Amino acid sequence: MKKKIVNMLLSVTLAAGMVAGLAGCGSTGTSSGENKTSSGDVKAESNSDSGDSITVLVESGSPAEALAKSTASEFQKESGCKVNIDAVAYTGMYDKISTEIKSGQAAHDVACLDFVWLAAFADAIEPLKNADTSDFLPTLEDSGTVDGNLLGYPMWVNCKVLIYRKDLIPEDKVPKTWEEYQNVAKSVATSDMYGTTVFGSGSDAVCSFLDFACQAGAKGLVFDKDGKCNITDKAYADALKFMVENANADYTPNDSLATAATESQELFTNGKVAMQLNWSHEYPAAVKALGADKVGCAPMIAGSAGVGATTGPWYECVMKNSPNKEKALEYVKFMYDHNADYMDQTLKIAARKSVYEDAAKIAGDEHTSAVLTTLESPYSQPRPMVTTWSQIEEVLTGVVESALSGADIDKTLEDAKTQIEEIGTGA
Repeated sequence: MKKKIVNMLLSVTLAAGMVAGLAGCGSTGTSSGENKTSSGDVKAESNSDSGDSITVLVESGSPAEALAKSTASEFQKESGCKVNIDAVAYTGMYDKISTEIKSGQAAHDVACLDFVWLAAFADAIEPLKNADTSDFLPTLEDSGTVDGNLLGYPMWVNCKVLIYRKDLIPEDKVPKTWEEYQNVAKSVATSDMYGTTVFGSGSDAVCSFLDFACQAGAKGLVFDKDGKCNITDKAYADALKFMVENANADYTPNDSLATAATESQELFTNGKVAMQLNWSHEYPAAVKALGADKVGCAPMIAGSAGVGATTGPWYECVMKNSPNKEKALEYVKFMYDHNADYMDQTLKIAARKSVYEDAAKIAGDEHTSAVLTTLESPYSQPRPMVTTWSQIEEVLTGVVESALSGADIDKTLEDAKTQIEEIGTGA
């Protein structure tokens, strides 16, 4: 069957990057152009009426940029403070903040940050005091907290859910466990359609690996509660074995090493895959492409321990060296109050429990219910809050690639543990 399905679908040009992907992918784009200095940075400009202004760093082309622009005039009307927006491509955001911190000067009062950067920037971020976290989606208070300090208000969170062809898979047959998932994939596969996909490429592969480790009972991802590398625990071996079994089966594409979220979604929306474990924002996109009568979604599947997933949140943070910290703090709270507006943006993901509960009642936004159920599981957890994550992720990418290429799983994990211990946590 693998040879009969044309694989050129998997070689389609990647879109400009799916924002909020747990993998840290970002969309490209240009700055808003407001108040640029000769170096291209955005310079805070005084409001002619009140003398107040703040500069906000966002990812270009992202929901954060769109919402910042659409709410800027309202914030100015309420607070008398002008909002200058500096939109930067994902790949440049980390370096820009790093350079700013080293200089000791704050070019930005507020920064919208991928949570994997929080540990590295923790000393330069103003902790939030007495913030009401009661409406945070599960896991978001923990993943935004470093050394006991909550570093920002969550903007959105993403995790993988099950997206399936409900015209092919009856509701009572929707898989809930690893075994059911494999059985359904096998039963629906034909010479023209795969049962499912395996993510073997890049950061998406790492996230899938960690998803399955959560489901197999990993307690603390990569590091346990004592800070010791736990990558050789049984949960990780079970996760890799599950991925390898699926990758080697006839019901998945034979080039899993070239498959990630975008390629899987392309196959799904082109009718070449019956179900996928993909980021939740791919559900409304699939509904738009195929129709609500053909697409369903459900919580993440469960391994031996239960349902679980690793998460991909972003946070709106106030920089400690901000010259207008009071207004910056007012702004991040204002944006959190507008969190429901993220559901009107392209990805349809947010950060508040009440927002997801309301959205779940709307046709086409059912993924919010699947995410909420997934995050409520005690086995759902964020990646480790360490400053060396980018280096560790490279090691884990190699782990998945090696396992899918036929390497011995136990030896691969042992070697990875050695490498990760050498890298350390950066603490």
